[in-house]
Amino acid sequence: MDHLEFCERLSIVSSTLTIWIDRQWIIPEVTGPELTGQNEAFHDADLARGLLILDLSQSMGVNQDGIDVIMALVDQVHGLRSKLHALTDAVREQDGDVARSVVRKLEGMR
Repeated sequence: MDHLEFCERLSIVSSTLTIWIDRQWIIPEVTGPELTGQNEAFHDADLARGLLILDLSQSMGVNQDGIDVIMALVDQVHGLRSKLHALTDAVREQDGDVARSVVRKLEGMR
């Protein structure tokens, strides 16, 4: 979806989205030459982030600095989940003894 549709779906004005992009809370995909003005594409994950930002700012009263911290933590959690999935896949590819040894080690960390 483009800039206008994104704003319409979240019931926000364009300047609000510009602030979110400037603060890197939303990072649109660049799809074309920047000179055309039609170079931003937004996805469902961006909408979800937008809804979270609205909830934080409007419902919970979190200020912009607080949203900066929260969005950075959300991004860290997503990055860690991705790494954990990759680690899980790597363990599954090992022979049975190695995989069991890794699982025992991890269970001992609880």
